[in-house]
Amino acid sequence: MPDKLRVGVVGAGRWSKSAHLPGFARSPHCDVVAICDLDEDLARDAAARFDIESVYTDYEKLLARADIDVIDVCTRGGIGEKNNHEPLAFAALEAGKHCLCEKPVAHDYRNTWRAHEIAQAKGLKTKVGLTFRYAPSMQYMRDLIADGFVGEPFIFNGYEQNSQFISPTEPVTKVDLIPETEQEEIKVSSIEGYGAPIIDISLWFMDSPLKSLVGLLYNFVPYRTMPGGGRIRANIDDGDVYIGEYSRGGFCTIQSSYVTVNISRAGGAPVRLAGRVAMPLGRGAGYARGAAPVNQPGRARGRVRRGGDTGRVLSARV
Repeated sequence: MPDKLRVGVVGAGRWSKSAHLPGFARSPHCDVVAICDLDEDLARDAAARFDIESVYTDYEKLLARADIDVIDVCTRGGIGEKNNHEPLAFAALEAGKHCLCEKPVAHDYRNTWRAHEIAQAKGLKTKVGLTFRYAPSMQYMRDLIADGFVGEPFIFNGYEQNSQFISPTEPVTKVDLIPETEQEEIKVSSIEGYGAPIIDISLWFMDSPLKSLVGLLYNFVPYRTMPGGGRIRANIDDGDVYIGEYSRGGFCTIQSSYVTVNISRAGGAPVRLAGRVAMPLGRGAGYARGAAPVNQPGRARGRVRRGGDTGRVLSARV
């Protein structure tokens, strides 16, 4: 692999310009050499802003370049075109490119596994844009878990929610998240947009897949106002919760929502992991507390019992 990776970015919308392209610009390990978008003006604006040499409106021409190592798929969802990540990710892999893809890779999880198998067969690296795990607080919390601070993990609790879409009369700002839906079956939305990063953190912290779960998708605001002023039926999951059981033992509660005030006074997405640590016999009852650096878990707290075990909890926000 070369010293500096040459990256082609597919998608020049809001998230590309506010997150992906600035991140690549700060990295000493890569150069973005091409950008592609169906909207040529958007692509040229991004190219000018981030000093990108080549602009495309046809992703197949971008993929045909032998000098590009990595394809970043960060296209925005459009009305009637919700699954555009999937064909782009598959095309990148078939072209022999390493691939970073925004969530979701595919709405059918079996196709995500199929993309993974293609990458493995071709010796390619893949990554989904689940960035919560790179927050300093999450990195530090994971290190404490790996060092055995909580001992045997019992319970994970995670929340990702705010009230940005609580109003039925305020015009929707993100039609890809709040589409018009006439079908009786509720459409996945919040758990995909907000829940996915917390789900990723939970699996990482517990170091185990789920073996069973029960949950609820709920539509709190059934009618919404579009940017043009029209009123639509939006039968989407704007709030959800599930309880899951891990294969290794233990369980989790995960909640996400577009229509509830954040439960953390300091903002962010609160997460908590509770476990049990075996302590030397003969220790008296008492408390063990630990402070953590700024922007990292604010408190680690445990109660030691005379029986030789202690319960410990790590809590943090992203």
